[in-house]
Amino acid sequence: MKLIKTSKLLFSNKKQFTSVKNLICNKLSTYKIDDTIYDLTAEQNSLRDTVASYCKANITPIADEIDSTNEFKDMRKIWKDFGQLGLLGITVPEEFGGSGLGYLDHVIAMEELSRSSGSVGLSYVAHSNLCVNQINRHATKEQKEKYLPSLCSGENIGCLAMSEPGSGSDVISMSLKAEKKGDVYVLNGSKFWITNGPDADIAVVYARTNPNANKKQHGISTFIIEKDTPGFSKGKKLNKLGMRGSNTGELIFENCEVPAENMLGGENKGAYVLMSGLDLERLVISAGPVGVK
Repeated sequence: MKLIKTSKLLFSNKKQFTSVKNLICNKLSTYKIDDTIYDLTAEQNSLRDTVASYCKANITPIADEIDSTNEFKDMRKIWKDFGQLGLLGITVPEEFGGSGLGYLDHVIAMEELSRSSGSVGLSYVAHSNLCVNQINRHATKEQKEKYLPSLCSGENIGCLAMSEPGSGSDVISMSLKAEKKGDVYVLNGSKFWITNGPDADIAVVYARTNPNANKKQHGISTFIIEKDTPGFSKGKKLNKLGMRGSNTGELIFENCEVPAENMLGGENKGAYVLMSGLDLERLVISAGPVGVK
């Protein structure tokens, strides 16, 4: 295939180059996505239009209110709607309740949701990518059968818990301890700044299982934890400066006994589970600012 190269961009034909040139020179909005550039399928165009129509009718009218009040009151209703639209398990195979689509489809949904509300978009990506997609990529078949259907339908809300009061960007320095005792791991510590934390029914949680590992990243494991697990509680909900409609809070673990069978991805393999998932999360969440603009 002959490529046209200009200003460090590659185009497969002159039509694509001209389309991009017009976007730049005429300062045109990128909404709707120029299909000449991105070559969306009919199904992807339909997905985009479906999400846009739903958001215009149901999310745009409440966007200002949920941000000003710092409260996403209708989250569970909207989550069930998202489930019916196939958005919550968009990358999950159909056999586990998902839509069996790809990451471009995930990006399209994220952009349209964020166009109506950046807060709702943030909560959506925390559920559908950080929680659901981590389980989809690393869980055993039994774990997938147990957790994915309810997360994909919107019956349950999910979150991912990695950050702590003393380890935000340097997440590998986390101190939440998980000590093996028989057929359970006992967790002690807390997580902070957790998107969807106040509402979550299921949490993907990272904890230190080997404090003596030669490298910090080699001593972390991942767990799937249900909200009613003894010793697991929700702390205060945070009052943020922005994205206030996306509920954020603290998770507390006090002698929280998690069954060993709830480990995700293998003992001391948590850093790989986390970082490989964050690579995909960054891809999907990047569509949020595109929609917000």
